[in-house]
Amino acid sequence: MKRILMATDLSARSDQALQRAAAMADEFRAELEVIHVVDESLIEAITLQHEAAARDAIAQQVSALPVADRVSISQRVVRGLDFADILQRADEFDADLVVLGIHRHDTREMFQGTTAERVVRYGSRPVLVVKDTVKGPYRRALVGVDLSTHAQAAVAMAARLVPQGEVHLVHVAHRPFTALLGRDTQNQLVADERRRVKGILESGIQKLSAELGAAAPRFQILMKEGQVRHVIREQALALRPDLLAIGTHGRTGIAHAILGSVAEDLLASAPVDVLAVKASE
Repeated sequence: MKRILMATDLSARSDQALQRAAAMADEFRAELEVIHVVDESLIEAITLQHEAAARDAIAQQVSALPVADRVSISQRVVRGLDFADILQRADEFDADLVVLGIHRHDTREMFQGTTAERVVRYGSRPVLVVKDTVKGPYRRALVGVDLSTHAQAAVAMAARLVPQGEVHLVHVAHRPFTALLGRDTQNQLVADERRRVKGILESGIQKLSAELGAAAPRFQILMKEGQVRHVIREQALALRPDLLAIGTHGRTGIAHAILGSVAEDLLASAPVDVLAVKASE
């Protein structure tokens, strides 16, 4: 990881996100840029005041960071539309990760329309949504997986963020044709599918571990039945990860509308920081 873009609205939640972004920049020897977007619809006099105040506030926050003397940190204040300018700068900066702060929401409906939701929905780069104070580097990640390229990308990114830590892959399957097939037949189909999925996941883990070398984390595959969001929440409570990673499938054009209800639920109300990742087009 070479470049991290952290977007701040100068709130307390953004202060936590800045601390996490700076800690990660220090851990991975990455360059960090902090961006704040001033609403372009404000009148000129207010805009100028806001810009000056934002620069001062960011400078104070940066200077107070414990790693300020070890990390290359730049700041940028721009006029525009928050999520659109964050995404534009992420592309210009070629950010490997975009970091945002967020309040916990009770429902995904409350999360919809927020800056964080739009950055995840319309962007193509990994987004880390920070919810908790920084207690140390990430060491245990929980990743909800299927066999999609987006889930594979989420596993790869999570593994890079927990070097020599733990990555727990949770695959959730449903029981097929419960109204048509007997229990024994259902069990056989579930067992066959689990073997197939586990084999594919293990193959991917071997390749990723070889690529990461000494920094590779320890992987564990968990095969579960039930509703995806419920199972992931249960495993989050049981395993107590400090990072939850999910693959999202928003794309360009008309498919901008597609983020995924499970991803939205977890981004809104997961008890830990959430990493949202899309596969490269």
